[in-house]
Amino acid sequence: MKRIAVVGAGMGGLSALHTLANAGCEVTVFDKSRGSGGRMATKKLNAASWDMGAQFLRSHSNAFRLQLAHWQQQGWIETWPIVPDRIDHHGIHTSEDDVQRFVGVSRMTALCRQLLTPAHEFHTATRIISCTKRVDGWMLSDEQEQHFGPFDGLIINTPPEQAQPLLTASPTLFDHPKPDMLPCWTLLLAFDLPLATTVNAAFVEGSPIAWIARNSSKPQRDALQTWVIQADHDWSQERVDSPREQVQETLLAAFFDALKLPSQPCTEIWLHRWLYAIPAAPLEQGALIDQAQQLAVCGDWCHSASVEGAWLSGQAAARALLES
Repeated sequence: MKRIAVVGAGMGGLSALHTLANAGCEVTVFDKSRGSGGRMATKKLNAASWDMGAQFLRSHSNAFRLQLAHWQQQGWIETWPIVPDRIDHHGIHTSEDDVQRFVGVSRMTALCRQLLTPAHEFHTATRIISCTKRVDGWMLSDEQEQHFGPFDGLIINTPPEQAQPLLTASPTLFDHPKPDMLPCWTLLLAFDLPLATTVNAAFVEGSPIAWIARNSSKPQRDALQTWVIQADHDWSQERVDSPREQVQETLLAAFFDALKLPSQPCTEIWLHRWLYAIPAAPLEQGALIDQAQQLAVCGDWCHSASVEGAWLSGQAAARALLES
C-alpha cells in the first residue's frame, strides 16, 4: 500500500485524496488552518454565517458535471436557483444567465468535510515548512519541529508562493514558472431584516465591488439576512496593504450604492483579506509533476481559476503518482 502525504486540504488536495484512497493508498492530509476547504471557507460570527470564499460550484467539463451530480445525489450539495443580476453605473439589470450553480449544504465547508472522510489522518493547524526526499521516502517537518513520514509520494496543494519553499528537492518544479495570485478583499454583513431589494446575487461593473450575494438566499442557510461582498481583484491589489477601516468603509458605501439603497446599520460586519484569492494567469497544465521524485503540485493555478479547476488539477496529480 502506497503512503501518500497531501499538503493542503483545499479542493485540489481533497480531489487527489479521493482518487488515491479509491486506489487503495493510505493518505495523510496536512493543513495550516483548523479545518479543511481552503478558499471554500465559511465564517461564523455569533448567529451569522457566510460562505466567504468560493461562492458556488459550476461545471465546464463533463467529468466535473458528473462529479457534481454524484455529490448532489449524496445530499452534499444543492442547486442555488438564482439568476445573477448585472449592476453598472446605469443601474440594476436582469441577465440571461442560465448557468446551473450548486452550493455545499448547509455551508460550503460542509462539502469539504465530507470529502475529507477517506483520509487516514488529518493534521490541522500544521504548517509544513520543509519536505525532504530520502532513500526511504518523503519526510515532512512543520514549524513546531514535528516530523512526519516517510511517505512514498507527496502532493502539494497550496498557492504557489507557499508551495515554492517546499519544492527544493525537485529543481524541475522549483524552477518551473508560476503565476501571480491576486488578492480579494471580502466584506461580510448581517442584518436583522431583509434589505429592500430583489437582488440575490449580482456581478458588478465599474465599482470597487465585483460580486454581491445574499448568502441567506442559498439553500439550508441561517434565517438571518447575510450578504457577501467581494471586491474587484485589481482594486484589491492596489489596496492590498491599505488600512482595514478604510477598505471596509469604501466597500460598505459601494455596497449600498450598487443596490441603490440608503445606508443602514448592520448587526454584524467582518472584513477578510484573501491574499492569494485567484491566479492572474493559470498555467492550464493540469498539475506539475516530477514522477522521478514521486512529487506533484496541484491547485486552480495549475489548471483554471475555479473550484472545478482545482478539482481537475487534484485528479491529474493523483493519477500521475498512481501511474509512476
